Amino acid sequence: MKNYLLIFLFITGSVFSQSLEKLKDYAMRDAKSTSEASINRNLSTILKHTHPKVYEAYGEEKLMETMDEIYRTMDAQKIKILSSNIDEVTDIKKEGKEYRCLVKNTIKMDFSGRAVTLKSSLFGFYNKRKEQWYFVESNKLLDDPQTKELFPNFKTDIEIPLDEHIAEN
Repeated sequence: MKNYLLIFLFITGSVFSQSLEKLKDYAMRDAKSTSEASINRNLSTILKHTHPKVYEAYGEEKLMETMDEIYRTMDAQKIKILSSNIDEVTDIKKEGKEYRCLVKNTIKMDFSGRAVTLKSSLFGFYNKRKEQWYFVESNKLLDDPQTKELFPNFKTDIEIPLDEHIAEN
C-alpha cells in the first residue's frame, strides 16, 4: 500500500510540475507576443491579451481609440519604443480558481533623443479554456484608480515590484 501511495504522489507531483512548466511556456509565449505587438503597434494582438474585465469595461472600439491616441501622442512627442524584452516569468501560482503569474520585462525607449530604460512587469491571468494568458500592467493593479475599480478585491501572494525608470546618457 505504501508503494502505491509513493507512486501516486510521484506521478501527481510530476504532472503538476509539467503543468506549471506548460503554463510558464504559455506565459512566455503570450508575453512575447504582447511585447512585440506593442513595438509593431499591432492593436489586435494587444487586445487579444487584454484582460476581459478591461475589454468589457471599455469595449473594443474605445480601447482601439485609446491605443491609437497613445501612439499618436508618442509620435507627436517623438517617443519611440526601441525594444521590449521579456526577462522572465516568475511566481506562477493558483489563486482562487485561476492561475496567475508575474512577467518581468525591460523596455528601451527613445524620448526625443534621450535613452530611457523601463523595468516593469505584467501581471498575468490564465484562461484555461483558451490556453492563453491575459495581462495587466502590474503597477496599475497597485495604484491606478481605474484599474483598481475593475479589480476591486484584487489580492495576490505574488510580489509585485515597483517600476524602475533608468535614464541613460
